[in-house]
Amino acid sequence: MSAKSIVLEILSAGPLLYGPSVSVRQLVKAAAVFGVAENNVRVAIVRLRGEGLVDSRERGHYEIGPAADSVNDTISTWRIKPTLIVPWDGSWIGAFTGHLSRTDRPALRRRSRALRMLGFKELRAGLHVRPNNLMEGVEPICTQLRLLGLEDEAPVARLSDLDDDTDAEARGLWNAAALEGVFADLCDQLTTSMARVRSIPLEDAVRESFQLSREAVRAFVLDPLLPEPLFPRDKRQEAFELACAYQDLAIDLWREYLAPEDD
Repeated sequence: MSAKSIVLEILSAGPLLYGPSVSVRQLVKAAAVFGVAENNVRVAIVRLRGEGLVDSRERGHYEIGPAADSVNDTISTWRIKPTLIVPWDGSWIGAFTGHLSRTDRPALRRRSRALRMLGFKELRAGLHVRPNNLMEGVEPICTQLRLLGLEDEAPVARLSDLDDDTDAEARGLWNAAALEGVFADLCDQLTTSMARVRSIPLEDAVRESFQLSREAVRAFVLDPLLPEPLFPRDKRQEAFELACAYQDLAIDLWREYLAPEDD
């Protein structure tokens, strides 16, 4: 893992560990678990501050910066995502990007990331859709897309009454079997690790819990939250409950590992 990714992920978890900010000493100690040198951590902090991804309100303590807020908020609230699912009326939310430039690579990356993080798939060239089955509805989804990087010029709207062939095509955009496999594999890994992680050396335990928690959170951040007709709710729920319990365990381990040393 790179020094940058370690710093960002530890800072993202900062409020769960000790408060809004994390000390340099704690960041250096966290990075050492992955064989990353102290100097690399300090260089990463300087660069991340320059990019607005890291901020400091107190000397020697850091927190997530304003440039990372929208993405970090989406990631850090992964636990509430499954609670947003409501019964599906068969309609869709569509975002049209066909008229937007594809030569501006940074803008294209931000756009693609926003659509991916909110579960959209491309139905036609430039037309991205997802089931309209989230509690927020169209307007809040549109706001989230904008915050994550979708341009204001991209229309976002509710789509209904698709013809049967197009509707069937839209329903088939997501590989439900592959997603089910992701959750099943995640359940196996979480169960195995939970049974052993307290019995291994603390440094090994925090390393393992960091990597597996990261994988679990990523799975739920990128979960398209498909409605029951397209994906079985129980498969998601089992993995979700295990992931929540495992993250709690991982936080306890990291809190213990990063605790201030006695004078």
